Amino acid sequence: MAQYRSSERHPFTSLLILLLLIIAGVVIFSLIALAVSVTLYGLNPVLDIATGKAIGSINFLKIFQISTSIGMFIIPALVFARIESKNWLGYLKLNAAFPFLLVAITFLLMFASAPLLEYSVELNRAMKLPEFLKGLEIWMKNKEDEMAKLTMQLLDMKTIPVLALNLFMLAIIPAVGEELTFRACLQKIFGKMFGNHHMAIWLTAIIFSAIHIQFYGFIPRMLLGALFGYLFFWSKSIWLPILAHFVNNGTAVVTAYVYQRKGIPLDNLEVGTPSPSYIYLISFVGTAVLIWLFYKVAANSHVDKNIDGKRLE
Repeated sequence: MAQYRSSERHPFTSLLILLLLIIAGVVIFSLIALAVSVTLYGLNPVLDIATGKAIGSINFLKIFQISTSIGMFIIPALVFARIESKNWLGYLKLNAAFPFLLVAITFLLMFASAPLLEYSVELNRAMKLPEFLKGLEIWMKNKEDEMAKLTMQLLDMKTIPVLALNLFMLAIIPAVGEELTFRACLQKIFGKMFGNHHMAIWLTAIIFSAIHIQFYGFIPRMLLGALFGYLFFWSKSIWLPILAHFVNNGTAVVTAYVYQRKGIPLDNLEVGTPSPSYIYLISFVGTAVLIWLFYKVAANSHVDKNIDGKRLE
């Protein structure tokens, strides 16, 4: 008989199943992207990208980005949830109710924390590895430059339809897919494995940051991952971390669009302008207050009393 409840399966087995689904999804949807691109644009652009001899078609890059993101995150999470539980919507917390006040707090939290995250970016970029790891540091910087160039290509947009496509590709799909995979699946697996939700949240956040292969953005992305993890754990709904993730990515996409409409180089997005110290202090205090408020509202919305006065969630 097939197992449907994750409590009947060892968490290491669940982790292995999820990893295999992700690998299968990447392979299958990469082949789909390749087939679609060859059909639409011919073989040459694909061969150029595969051999590294040319940048290739931006249309191919976008098809590949959309397809692999769906195959790597959304499909594996949905299949995994169905394997783990008959109630796959409940497993992923897609049907969990939450007060609208948490939506407002989530919006405010993402904007309040922006300067603080900006400060963590500056700290991350200032980090230097020891001299004996100089080769590793050079490799990391080269990979960072490659990812930055790819991002700039994907963010090239001057019309509303292209903006809409980029919001779908870089904000909606990652927000839904990555939160389903990392928070609703992986974080839950680690929670069962270690019996400690803090360890589960931070370990998931570290992996979440590492898979982006942007080493000089590791700390801010890890902090974001941890924030999304706590929003998920406290609210018992995947929709709030999805919303937070979308606001974070969507703001960057819209900002890039506005820059281009005004003729401002996109390189300014990467460089940024340091804010005064008091802005970081205000951001820290505001973020802390909003996190505390989110926790209190979420906790009160899920408290139910049974005859013994115990909390049920």
